Formats: sequence, structure tokens, C-alpha cells
Amino acid sequence: MTNVTQAPPLKSATQSLTPEHFFTAPGLRTQPPKQMRIAPSGKFVAYLKASTENPQQMDLWRYDIEQQAHSLWVSAEIFESKDAADVTALTDVERAERERKRQFTFGITAYSWLGQNDQALVSLDGQAYLIEAKVAAKKDAKADTKTILAPRILTNASHRQSAYKTSPSGEKISFVRNGDLYIQEIVTDSARVANKDSDKTSRLVAEELRITNDGSDTVSNGLADFLAAEEMHRFDGHWWSPCEQHLFYCKVDNSPVAISYRLEIDADGSKTVEQRYPYTGKDNPLVCLYHYDLGTKKTTLLWEPNDDEVYLARINPLQTGLYIQIQDRLQQTLWLKKIEYVEYSWQTLFTDRSATWVNLTEDLFQLNDGRILFSTEAEGCRKAFILDSQGDTTPLTGPQHINQVLGVSDTHAYVCGWDQRPIENHLFRVALAGDSSQQITQAPGWHETALNLDKGLYLDRFSNEHHPLEINLLSLDSNRTLASLFSEQIDNDHPYKPFYAHHVVSTFGEIKADDGQSMYYRLTPPADISGTHPTIVYVYGGPGAQKVRQEWGSLLVQMFCQRGYGVLELDNRGSTNRGRFFEAPLYRNMGSPEVGDQILGLSVLAQTQWADLSRVGIFGHSYGGFMTLMSLCKAPDHFKAGVAVAPVSDWEIYDTHYTERYMGLPNDNVEGYKESNVLTHVQKLSGPLLLIHGMADDNVLFTHTTMLMSELQKRNKAFELMTYPGAKHSMQETHVSIHRFNLILDFFNRKL
Repeated sequence: MTNVTQAPPLKSATQSLTPEHFFTAPGLRTQPPKQMRIAPSGKFVAYLKASTENPQQMDLWRYDIEQQAHSLWVSAEIFESKDAADVTALTDVERAERERKRQFTFGITAYSWLGQNDQALVSLDGQAYLIEAKVAAKKDAKADTKTILAPRILTNASHRQSAYKTSPSGEKISFVRNGDLYIQEIVTDSARVANKDSDKTSRLVAEELRITNDGSDTVSNGLADFLAAEEMHRFDGHWWSPCEQHLFYCKVDNSPVAISYRLEIDADGSKTVEQRYPYTGKDNPLVCLYHYDLGTKKTTLLWEPNDDEVYLARINPLQTGLYIQIQDRLQQTLWLKKIEYVEYSWQTLFTDRSATWVNLTEDLFQLNDGRILFSTEAEGCRKAFILDSQGDTTPLTGPQHINQVLGVSDTHAYVCGWDQRPIENHLFRVALAGDSSQQITQAPGWHETALNLDKGLYLDRFSNEHHPLEINLLSLDSNRTLASLFSEQIDNDHPYKPFYAHHVVSTFGEIKADDGQSMYYRLTPPADISGTHPTIVYVYGGPGAQKVRQEWGSLLVQMFCQRGYGVLELDNRGSTNRGRFFEAPLYRNMGSPEVGDQILGLSVLAQTQWADLSRVGIFGHSYGGFMTLMSLCKAPDHFKAGVAVAPVSDWEIYDTHYTERYMGLPNDNVEGYKESNVLTHVQKLSGPLLLIHGMADDNVLFTHTTMLMSELQKRNKAFELMTYPGAKHSMQETHVSIHRFNLILDFFNRKL
């Protein structure tokens, strides 16, 4: 392995970007607020913000709308905890939850509002705490801070819990401990005062009610299973009904999943990890839905899988009953079902079918008259419609494609999506009468919004290629800006200022795929153009992701550009936010149409004066690593060198829900699996390859890379390799990120 060297600096720059600049705290960006939510009362906006002393530690802040003041609500340092960044203190369940949610910070990493009382629940170090709210009398951030009461611990500190949920009223919490589900009342203020507890974190804890008793190494209650969290993006495993009389939970039995063993290596040595990984074509965990009645204390089995109904994808307790979404094994059918709270008889309200697969969303809301707002991609792009109790549907007029329904009022649905170009994202107001829609956000670019419909407020996170991130609070009725909550200004105090003179603005465009569908690209030129330059194709290419968005671009891309590279990103067919027909070409055939589309994307470089088509590299992570390998093997004349990070090599050793959605069952698509296997094509690899993988990856198992290494060696193919002890799939550790990108820069400097 060649030693890692620093890449040469930008020729005309006094200082050029390095991985150290990018990944070492505090980084190159002003840390924006995260998880911003408007309080139910409309008085506050709460958010997480990185600590000044420790940028990896998140504190809970709030903005008082009336006082127009930001203040620290509670610091993570106040909690009597161990090292905030000590992952080893976490349970296996907590570590898995962090990985599935791609959660890479510490301190206060999640919170939720409690009822209508401007109180919040936060979880930290396996415990839950109640955070009180008390409005300051003066418009003074320091005065506001002094009025905040100490956090109150709600749980038994002698145990660790996870998966905290608050009841709708905020009077109860539920959680999971050692695979069993518990309920607990939240102690009232009067009880706390009577106790005269003056500790830094008040410790008046209510009695627990244990709901289940069979948690074990293979059985869990109230938690999302691996497939639900990783592939369905369903992170919850239990749910409260609006009336709080009913608690619904999943029981997950992993015993049907065969035990497999993987070697996990960290800096201190290696260990064999026993893992029940549901390989494609094999058995899934058994996931059943149960109902616990808080009045009768009775538990009832509501749903269990059968030959047709396999996946419990979504669970929504609403005012009129419990609604669930079920998928078949191949995910070509989705059933929306309902059950009344007073009886146990399922009614199928709607069935969505596809010749390829049906995508999951969170688009299920109940209207005031009891009807349901839902969405479908039956016509290609996603549209909203209203569904009544008899299964009759009423289509709504909206944007060309909806990517998320945010909420409903008496007269309108509020959705995010696009009407003209998929590289923009906007907020729309859609009439429930079905006759009109209105675009609310107007500035060209990418808008992400959060609503408080009761108070007529929304948060808008906005940026475009010319404008860094800003976050504003606006009125839904007038669209008037009420407050600027965050604005990233590249001024003299900004960490990116020394490099900003060489910041390059991307251009966007579209090209046509073989079937005539438009594909969008982003091209970022070298910062200092002199003659011709190499280009790096920065690829993902798989379903569920969209790289090309009209937003303030990644500074990682700027780092490549300041090193003399152009960067091309193309969302090939199969990418998300375009609808069912755009995704369909890769069905049962992954790694073929996507590679062809990326080759078509190189036509953009053929029309670009600075681009040297003989020096095109390709780089990607996860599915992007798979795309890198397939492109090097299938199109060696187009791609000179490539870096594959945590790549899938063989889809038969990836998981069921993801792989079978796109490829079908292995026994039913033998040729498709063979052609989508990198090892089938590896004999055609001729260009330089850098292979990178984390040695504790529990998603794309390290086995994918060891299989590829062996095959390359058998065929006497040279390649470069870097493995990272202890790193999982995301490889987010600071030292790993710095080393990895220095290695990538060094590789492309030598090979392009």
C-alpha cells in the first residue's frame, strides 16, 4: 500500500481545503440547528445545537417567539452521565438504534414535546428527563436561562432504557428495557414540590407498569426490527392511541433467522459476532402486532404474517381506529387496513399494486370528517387523494410530484414536492376540495419545512447554489417572515472564509436517457482552470437517494475542486423523488441501466472545454461503491480509476427487504442476480481500484469486500485496499474520515 500523502495545494491559493479542515471540529460550516420543532402552543421553537466547547455534543435550545430571543434550554453537561462520547457505555440496542438512524453526535440527540404544556422529554445515557418551560419576563437571553428549572429524571436510573415514546397528552411515557415494554406515569409538579426534592436533576420517579415479560436474546417487544429500521425507515416499535386507552406494539422474534457469524475487528483485537442477518431469499424475523388495553389490562394479538401478508410496514393509531400498511414479500402489493378500537375485524380500505414495487411513505392523515388522506404512485409520480370508509377515492390537484405530506387542516393539505424540476423542493397548499393547489415557497432552490398548523406557522430551511443555509419562521396565511432563526453568512469569522475566494458554483442541467426520460446533473468545475482537468464522477446511483438538488453544495466537492478536479453528479434512472416509472428500469437488473446512464452523463464532459475525457475517475459509498465497481468492470474505456467504499459485491448476501424489492427472489431471478454480481464481471476490471471498508460493518458486511479481494487475487488483478478497525457502515469517526479522504485524494492524484 502506498503511503498516504497530502494532495498538492491549489496553485493560486494561500490556503487550500484538506480533510483535516473539513472533519476536525468545529469543521468548515457554522453548525446549524437540528431537529427544529415548533411547540404545540406556538410560543417556542426548540432545536438541538452543538456545544461551543464540544461540537460533537448537542444541547437543547429554544427560541422564544414573543421575546424574539434564543436561549440555552438545557446543556448536556448538567446530566450526571459518563463520557458523553463513550459509545461503549451503550447497550447493543442503543448502538444499533444510533447506526440505523445514522446518529453521529452525542449529548442530547433526541427530544419530543410533551402534550400542550411546552415541556419536553429528552433521553440521554439510557434515561428520560422532563424539561420544564418557564417564560422569561424580560427580553434577555441571560434572564431567560436563569428561569429554567432543572431537568427531572423520569426513569429508574439503575437500569438503561430505550425507544422512549410520550403519550398524546404528555402524561405518560413508554419505553423498552431488556426487550420488554413498560408504561410509566409522569409525576406532576405538585407531587414534586411535596417531595421537596432539590437535587440537580430531580429524582421523583413514578411506579412502572410492565406490559410484557418474554424479552430475551431473540424476542423483543416495542422495538423496530432491523429490516423495519434499516430498510422501511420505521424506527418505532410501539404506538399510543389518541385517547391513551390503547397501546399497540410489535413483538419481534428473530429465532427464524439463521445465525451467521462475522468477524468484527477493532483497534484492540477481533471477535466473532453472532448475528441473525436476514439474507435475501432466506427467512425473515417473525413480527406480530399486539394490542394492550390500559383499562382491562388485556393483551390481544391483532396481526401476524402469512404467505401473502409478510411485512408490517406502517402503524397509525388515529381517532377512528388503527390503520396499518402491509406488504407482500416482493413488495408489489400494499394493503391499507383498518380495525376499530372496539372490535377485532380488519377492513381493507385500499390496495396499491405495481409491476415493480410500491414505495413506502408517511403520507397517512385523518381529516376532521373521518376520511383519510393518502398518496399513490399509480400514475407514475406521487399524488395525494382522499379515501372514505367505503374505499372510494377522490384525487386532489397538486404539484407534479409529492415527496411528503406534512399535515392537513380543515380545508387544505400541506405537502412538499416539485412542479417544474425535481432538483427543487417547495411547500404547497393543496385544496381538499380537489380543485386547486398553490406553491407557498417561491425562492428557487431546496426548501425543507416543518409545520404547526394549529398556530398557522412553518419553519423553512432553504438554500440554493448561490445561497448558504438559512432558517426562517413564517406565517402560513400571509407567508410573511416572522423571524430569522439562522443564517449562514460567509463573513470574516466564518471558518470557510479563508477558502471562499476559490468557492465554485455548480451548474445544473438535464440529459435524456435511452427511454426519453430526463436525468438531472450537477457539474462543479475546478476552482482554478488551466488547460484540461480530470473529473471525478461522484455517484450513488441506487434507489432511495437523490444527489442532485439545487442547494448549497457539499464542501467535500469543493475540496476536490480546489485540488484541480471537476466533479460530476448525475441522478440516473432508479433514483428517488421522480416516481415509479423513473425507478422501474433497474427492476431485477441492478448495475446495468444505472451504469449506462452514468456513461451517458459523460456526454456533459464532452461539451466542456476544461474536461479531459481520458482522465475520468469514479467514487461512491455503499450503493455508490457497487456502482463504482460495476462501472470500472463494464465501462473500462470510460472510467480510468475508481474508489469503492463499503460496496455491495453480491446481492445474495444483502438483506431481504431491500434486495428482493428491486431484484425479486434469487430462485426466481437467477440470471438477474448473476449479472448484478460484481464477481461475474471482475475479469474485465483493468483500471486502478481503491477498495475501502469498515471492519465492523453490520449493514454491508465486510464479507462483500473479502469475497471481492479473493476473486481479484485469483485473477491476478492489482488493487489497493484500506480497512478501518471498529468502523461500521457510515465510517463517521473523525480519524477515519480524515484518513479516508486523504487516501482518496492521494489515489486520484496518482491515478488521474
